[in-house]
Amino acid sequence: MECVQDTLQSLSVPGNKVFRESFFSSVDEATKEAAIEEQGIIERQVKIIYDGDTFEFSVQPHETILEAAQEKDIDLPYSCQSGLCTACRGKCLSGSVHMDETEGLSDKELKDGYVLTCVGHPLTADVVIEIG
Repeated sequence: MECVQDTLQSLSVPGNKVFRESFFSSVDEATKEAAIEEQGIIERQVKIIYDGDTFEFSVQPHETILEAAQEKDIDLPYSCQSGLCTACRGKCLSGSVHMDETEGLSDKELKDGYVLTCVGHPLTADVVIEIG
């Protein structure tokens, strides 16, 4: 996939005209738990700003931000739940978020602070994400 992207870029094809689709198996629970331990992820409070409302809730180490929101009946946008479609994309206004998968975001989006709540785990206590 990287080769195709490099070729299209060398041919001056605009980035907004290039679309990718990836398929992969989900991460097994043992791998996920090991990554959580390695990253030092612990329960954190998260604030989400969406559709004129502000939601504050805790996220357990084994949960993504989206999973924790759903558990509290907070209706946030999502689709694939694997980090590819970007329906759950939001801008991290403060704090730090680890993502299990970043393939759905461009380098510019990552640099600009965008995160995917479906694969995101808060690393700090001051995470604020604005969606939409």
